[in-house]
Amino acid sequence: MKGLRLYLPPFAPDTSGAAAVLYPLGGMVVIVDAGGCAGNICGFDEPRWQEEGAKSAVFSAGLRDMDAIMGRDDKLIEKVRLACEEIKPQFIAFIGTPVPAVIGTDYRALTRMAKKATGLPAIAVDSDGTKLYDAGGGKALLALCRAFAKGQTAGHCGTIGLLGLTPLDFSAGERDRLADALREEGWSAVCCYDRLTDFTQPCCRKNLVVSPLGLPAARFLAEHCGIPYEIGLPGAFLNDLAAKIASGLAKEDHVLIIHQQVLAGALRRALRQGGHHGPITCATFFEQPAGTSEPGDAVFREEDEFQAFVAGGRFTAIVGDPSLRRALPSFGGRFLALPHFAVSGTTSAS
Repeated sequence: MKGLRLYLPPFAPDTSGAAAVLYPLGGMVVIVDAGGCAGNICGFDEPRWQEEGAKSAVFSAGLRDMDAIMGRDDKLIEKVRLACEEIKPQFIAFIGTPVPAVIGTDYRALTRMAKKATGLPAIAVDSDGTKLYDAGGGKALLALCRAFAKGQTAGHCGTIGLLGLTPLDFSAGERDRLADALREEGWSAVCCYDRLTDFTQPCCRKNLVVSPLGLPAARFLAEHCGIPYEIGLPGAFLNDLAAKIASGLAKEDHVLIIHQQVLAGALRRALRQGGHHGPITCATFFEQPAGTSEPGDAVFREEDEFQAFVAGGRFTAIVGDPSLRRALPSFGGRFLALPHFAVSGTTSAS
């Protein structure tokens, strides 16, 4: 049944993916909602709110019934103007939710009004809360590139960029290990696209797409700024991860890896290179871009599709977020933890 879940939690939606991309950039992020979506983002889908780190300016539009019905954008813009006078952001970003999607909010008009009222750059992400985090994150990265990077040229230093690197896919520790692994490969610096100057003054010789949500921006930067890109993860990072996973596998295990497709596919290659002889299949509940999969890989849209695929696959080991185990009460093989915050809202391996 479409949308029915008896075991799995709701995954991070597109609004949360957009907010995750915008979080560290020094802008004012306005969730165009009545308050519920902003509460979910800050309370459940953004681990940096729960950590002792840099804060972000995230506001709810606080739409009331009549505001939505009458389309009172002038009230929203006045709230934005007053907030900008206090917090001094570098730009304004509007993130859509189901309410503006239903009433047909004109985001282009909203950004023009915000620019006129504040004198600041403004962008909008037309997420609607019905898609998943990678769709919203991809739109946010692309909107940033279109607003700030178009017309810029590629850098010529030894810097590599990481596109798609958000806490919804990678923990803080994994982020650090990614950067260390790239430096081991000879890159002098790593750009995580977590500062506005990373877009306004591109300095990367190449971009590495580490999650599907980074692909639209990578294509844009290749076309408009001349920055080439690859899809994958650095070898040193993969070798450490693969060694950890392989320690819980038998060499002949039929393995199913469930995560975002870039990480899952890269882990599969690393396991094979490390000597795993059994078949390895990758699957995801999220985007599976062309060129990142092999025959037999799967994309799940519903919980029962996931259950049926596992039941018919003769897998002896599954690698995925621990919360997925609840949906497989009859699975008798090994289940190895590969946490995915976008799935469970936790980085815990238990």
